[in-house]
Amino acid sequence: MIRSTVRGMVQRRQMSSLVNFKTLNTARVVTLNRPEKLNAINHDMCHAMLPVMQEWAKSDVANVVLMESVCAPRAFCAGGDIVLMAEALRRNLLERVDEFFQSEYTTNWMLATYPKPIVAIMDGITMGGGVGLAIHVPFRVASENTKWAMPELEIGLHPDVGVSFALPKVMTLGGQEGQLGYYLCLTGDVLTGADVYVAGLASHYVERSQHAALKERLGSVPMSNKADETFANTNAIIEEFSSPLPEGYRFKYSKDQLDVIERFFHYDVSYKELRKNLEAFASSSANSEAGRNFAKATLEKLSTKSTVSAEVTREQFRRNSQRDIQSAMKQDLITSTNLLRNNELAEFANAVIHKLVKKAKTPYQWQNTSPSVAEISKLLAADPTRPIDLLETSGVTFKNYRYHSKFTLPTEAAVQAYITGTDQSGRSMAVTRAETIKYFTEFNPVSRGKVGTEYVVNLIIERKCRVDNDSFLHWNY
Repeated sequence: MIRSTVRGMVQRRQMSSLVNFKTLNTARVVTLNRPEKLNAINHDMCHAMLPVMQEWAKSDVANVVLMESVCAPRAFCAGGDIVLMAEALRRNLLERVDEFFQSEYTTNWMLATYPKPIVAIMDGITMGGGVGLAIHVPFRVASENTKWAMPELEIGLHPDVGVSFALPKVMTLGGQEGQLGYYLCLTGDVLTGADVYVAGLASHYVERSQHAALKERLGSVPMSNKADETFANTNAIIEEFSSPLPEGYRFKYSKDQLDVIERFFHYDVSYKELRKNLEAFASSSANSEAGRNFAKATLEKLSTKSTVSAEVTREQFRRNSQRDIQSAMKQDLITSTNLLRNNELAEFANAVIHKLVKKAKTPYQWQNTSPSVAEISKLLAADPTRPIDLLETSGVTFKNYRYHSKFTLPTEAAVQAYITGTDQSGRSMAVTRAETIKYFTEFNPVSRGKVGTEYVVNLIIERKCRVDNDSFLHWNY
């Protein structure tokens, strides 16, 4: 059984040049320092981060943790070191693969349950494992350089690092079950800049020109014995440096496109059925041209992805969206190690060689396009002959993030609750667009004064509401 304790890791720790640690007044700074690989995360990096951050969590003089990259603005973290894993598989070093996933997902779990504010500066490429370093912390700062994606289906893996737990909880747009997040994971679409913020994947939008000043101010977060106050103080500082949305900004996906995403990207239907539904929609003249074209383009994207990985992704979302964070991360660990041990089915090693070693311009040609239910179930099942678990940290777990929802843009669920009067306000009268916008921009304790609030509320109203002759809003269920 591969298992170690963080206490043992502390005793064995040697400071790694792949990750730098420093003090900035009352802040502590983690700097990813593997520029030649765009900070592709590996076992050694996680092995270095875990014990240091655990020590900081217990410190009385460390108020906030800042995560940054030495190679910004090119990249925050480009993902996991996939090539290294493929090489380990080629040499039959399966324990190294297990150790990497174990340390990576334990790091994700530790970040999600950390008792102090963590601020991740996503200045540049933030993909795969990089998303895992950021998505679980309450303060996720996007910039004009951010490029966010989960491209695992291109190489026979699945969107791991806990995103099937996180995305249904953080997305602001595209459906209240996290359909936009599910779509992003299946297609590998890249969101950039302000889109990352507007979609809820970032909590704040701060242009790079403000980062140096922001980091300096984060070193002076006021001391407090109350965690809620420390988190609120951290949020207030980041808000001071928030940048307006770019002039003329429009979200990447239009109303018609978001409608398609919300309608079809449910993880309670099989991947095969999802594609059939998109094909039927795309071929029907009763649907808008914009919607049909988007469905066709989406089908083209899906045609290049691993069907095995897609079915696994669907099941991961179905399970992990309802689980606690620890159970979700353990499920990711089981699934990932199973996928890499079943190369004939998942084709991971072959796909990595094709895409990342040979750097082929054409998509990998998948051989397994019709996996059985039994084959998919096996990939998600624990192997009793090979028990594996997360490393021991604090033991804390939860089903919902404690702080994420306190520092985000309005979600579709929040806007619906206000418009329909189910927000526990006691209000029985219908509201207008102007009243709704005023509430969220001026009175709502989470979103008042927050950059982009008016834009997001307007976007939600345009897509989800009808207006009657008296200008009152009615939610379209």
